[in-house]
Amino acid sequence: GPIPFSLILLSLLTIFSSCTKDFEETNENINAPELVAPQFLLSNVIYEAANNNASYGWLAGNFLAQHSSNLEFLPIDRYDLGSNTELWNASYKLLNDLESIKESESSNESYNAVADILRAYLAANLTDLWNDVPFSEALQGKSKENFTPSYDSQESIYTSAGGILDLLEKAALVLENSNAPIEGDILYNGNLGQWVKFANSLRIRYLLRISNKLDVGAAMTEIVNSGQMFMGNSDNAEIPYLSTAPNQWFIFTEREGRYADVRMSATSDSILHTFNDPRMSVLFKASVTSSNEGNPLFNGIPNGLSRDSQNAFNLSDVSLLGERFRDRPDGLSAVFMQYSELMFALAEARERGIITLDGAAFYYENGINANFEYLDLETSLDYIQNETVALNGNDHLNKILSQKWISLMMTGYEAWFNYRRTGLPVLNIPQDNLNNNIFPVRYRYPESEQAANSGNYNDAVDAIGGDTYNSKGWWEAF
Repeated sequence: GPIPFSLILLSLLTIFSSCTKDFEETNENINAPELVAPQFLLSNVIYEAANNNASYGWLAGNFLAQHSSNLEFLPIDRYDLGSNTELWNASYKLLNDLESIKESESSNESYNAVADILRAYLAANLTDLWNDVPFSEALQGKSKENFTPSYDSQESIYTSAGGILDLLEKAALVLENSNAPIEGDILYNGNLGQWVKFANSLRIRYLLRISNKLDVGAAMTEIVNSGQMFMGNSDNAEIPYLSTAPNQWFIFTEREGRYADVRMSATSDSILHTFNDPRMSVLFKASVTSSNEGNPLFNGIPNGLSRDSQNAFNLSDVSLLGERFRDRPDGLSAVFMQYSELMFALAEARERGIITLDGAAFYYENGINANFEYLDLETSLDYIQNETVALNGNDHLNKILSQKWISLMMTGYEAWFNYRRTGLPVLNIPQDNLNNNIFPVRYRYPESEQAANSGNYNDAVDAIGGDTYNSKGWWEAF
């Protein structure tokens, strides 16, 4: 499983990453990082990518999926998403670092394969957040003097040679047969077999993502039959935050307001109460009023309310997020993907007839048990057999996707992507939204793209149907 990384290494990396923060142009290699040994680049990419996933989960993904709602009138909670230029730049910087790993003289086939797994992960995030994006030409500034990369279609980023699924499949194959050691692996401590499982688990995530467009059954079945995928929480791809600086969860060190502005959503309130779910008291805190009265109650507030609408609520009756999100510096891990997500993906695939292995209930119950275990809770048969939870009667997909939704809290934007693909669990459009009562499906492109890459930017805008929050990607069916 994942191991806590050494503080010395991370302090060095913090210094190194702060040197590369002034990132100006997606394609400029201004700090010549090919001079940095691949193990330091690898450590930095793993940490930064995981930390971005957790941080943006808190700052955006949880609002868009309605796990939490916001009291500070963040535009994103009211569906004015902006361009998220910071994450765009950070993602391309990490892709550039992965390219430098592959170009390094001291790299080997294992480093290259691990870099390809991370490249696939970052590419999926980019296209799922912005739709068509620069990919095949994105990092050719140094090698080909190409500072105006064309945009690839989402379909080709997923399915073409050198695209997401191809990168993962080939990387897994290399690592299954490689003896070349890697260092700086703060995720799996150089265990290449674990990276194979991670690559294949990501493949199942992304195969399911495009399953409304392509027949993915054979590829999924092959992975499941191989057994080379996550088999328990010990395989999770996640980086634990530590109790000491600088590797603490950022909300632990923020002013109180940054924590107190985030509350239980009405959606979390509704879904967790429907299941009579013991995870409620781990993910959220009982309201101040009810705790003071000795009768703890959990209450959410609708997403995206204007100041006037919020005035109708007494905030001391509204739940904060759980103590693990604030009271402990190491209460969380920064998650790429967990075993529970894989199990719910297979449960859905089985329920929809994409695969025919085992029963949907087998994967579904594994997913629930894994998430309870992850949150240090005992699962009980009573819970799984409760008629609101058990896969009996109908409504199976809603139950599977609702349980998956709970388990994806803080996993970046993953729950938002799932909702855009399936429409489940049902989310209500905020009454005070700023997007004409439409559920948003993307960020706008950064203004820097309009300025520096205007020809290709304009072509991409035409291809996706406009640079708005509502231009759906290729895989979106709902």
